[in-house]
Amino acid sequence: MALVDISGSKRDVTVTHTSDGVTVTVDGRRYDVRDVARMADGVGFLLGNESHVARVSNGPNGVQLAVGGRTYQLRKEVADADRPAAARGGDGRLDAPMPGTIIAVHVSEGDHVRAGQPLVVLESMKMHNEIASPMDGVVRKVSCRAGERVNFGQVLVEVAAESK
Repeated sequence: MALVDISGSKRDVTVTHTSDGVTVTVDGRRYDVRDVARMADGVGFLLGNESHVARVSNGPNGVQLAVGGRTYQLRKEVADADRPAAARGGDGRLDAPMPGTIIAVHVSEGDHVRAGQPLVVLESMKMHNEIASPMDGVVRKVSCRAGERVNFGQVLVEVAAESK
C-alpha cells in the first residue's frame, strides 16, 4: 500500500496483479481492471464493461495520469525531514501531460482557484483533457492561450498556494 497524492487529495492505493488483470484498491474501494493492453502512448483497459484509455507521463512536476477527460497529478508521499511540510505539495506548475492543442483557458493571472478546479482544457487525439489546479491558490502565470499547440511538459499555468 502507498499513500499517493492525487491532485491534492491523499489516497491509500494498492495495486495487485491477478490472473486476468489487475485489482486497484483506492481508499478501500476495489476496482477490477482487465484486458490491459499497452499502447505507444498509454494503456487501454476494461473497467467493468467500459473501455478506457489512460496516458501516463513523467514531467518536471512528477507523474501525471490522463484518463476520462481529466488529468491527475500523482505523487507518492515520502517524508523528508529536511523540507518543511508545506513544500511537499509541489510548486504549483501545471505542465502539459501530452502534446496537443489548448481549446480553452478558464483563468487569468490573479484569479483565486480551488484544488481540482479546471484551469485549462487540452485536446489531444480527439480527447478533451481538463488540467485542474493541484491546490487552493492564486494564478501566478498563464503561459498558454486557446488555439495554441503545446508540447509534452510545457508549463501551462502556475498557481501559488494561498497564504493563510
